[in-house]
Amino acid sequence: MRLSTRHLIAAGLVAIAAGAVFGAIAGTMFLTSGDFKFHLDIAKRFSESGRPAVPHFLFHGATAVVYAVLPGASLAAAGTLVMAAAYFLTGGVAYAMFWRRLRESRLAAPRWLAVATLATLIAQPITMAPGYTLGYLWPEPYTSPTYSMMKPFALAGFAATAWFLARRRAPSVGIVLLFALVSIASGLSKPNFIICLLPAAALLTTYRIWRRQPVSTAALVVGLFVPAAAIVAWQIFASFAVGGDADAAMYQDSVSWAPLKFMRHWATGLTAKFVASTLFPLTVTAAYWPQARRDTLLQCGWLCFGFGAFYSYALAETRNFHTGNFVWSGYITVFTLFVAAAVVWLREAAAAEGKWPVGRALVCGAGFALHVASGARLTWQYLSAP
Repeated sequence: MRLSTRHLIAAGLVAIAAGAVFGAIAGTMFLTSGDFKFHLDIAKRFSESGRPAVPHFLFHGATAVVYAVLPGASLAAAGTLVMAAAYFLTGGVAYAMFWRRLRESRLAAPRWLAVATLATLIAQPITMAPGYTLGYLWPEPYTSPTYSMMKPFALAGFAATAWFLARRRAPSVGIVLLFALVSIASGLSKPNFIICLLPAAALLTTYRIWRRQPVSTAALVVGLFVPAAAIVAWQIFASFAVGGDADAAMYQDSVSWAPLKFMRHWATGLTAKFVASTLFPLTVTAAYWPQARRDTLLQCGWLCFGFGAFYSYALAETRNFHTGNFVWSGYITVFTLFVAAAVVWLREAAAAEGKWPVGRALVCGAGFALHVASGARLTWQYLSAP
């Protein structure tokens, strides 16, 4: 079933809203946030030298290109346009995911899909904290342009991986090549999602082959495993391997097994903050366990999040452990997990009849509402007083 004109319009409006709201926040952060200014400096170096200074350079390269083709624009304005475009794509991809999974349900109307998409994009940990606070897992932390640049490609790669995991018929060459480009773009934006998706997809592929279930192995190999593994291998060499090019990488360290070293350095109450960050997907999985354990999207979501949480809580850089670069894996995978859980919840809620099905749908909805309310408060705060 193809997207109708009404759905295309709704998807466009969702994408524009996401680009406008989150892009406006990013524009302010470029003027006030040290991390945003740091990445603008890297983009400036890229613009001047024509070569990447870090192995995850997609934001910096895109900003340098926009800066070059828009005479008179500042580097901050160029970065803001790139961020708005990334959020625009994130909104469009998220709407497409909801449409594909809910198009046969009672919630298939464009207005409901638009509301569901925007609410999911806004959802944050359940907290009254005044802003980004370490210890929680943030689907949108508002603190890193490279993270935001990764989001649309991570979400698209996540959706494509789940689709190919449940598909036996070989797709067209064009679709597989697009999948490969998305995987490459995700890794070049920030490798934190790819290093979670690769092992999760490998486990699910192996399991489905063993159980003789449908899986498009060739598409996964060409579209994900080969390009993503190549990107990650190069980035590991550039950033962590002894003998890497320090001038090109601008960052050299090694990885250590350090359970909770980073998290405990910056935060307390980690168990409560973990629950506050994941209450909705936990509730959906428990309430709809028979359906959830067979849903490929949610299976992939939980496996990716498992690796993301493992990296966030158990690994750290040896010399610069306080920087917490592995925590971004927990953030991006809780985002994809939220999308997967919202899809399962809305699909089952749309078909609910009787007291128990309606009751558990409402319980999940209450958890979702808490996350959305928390996110709406924080979004308004960043818009009005960053």
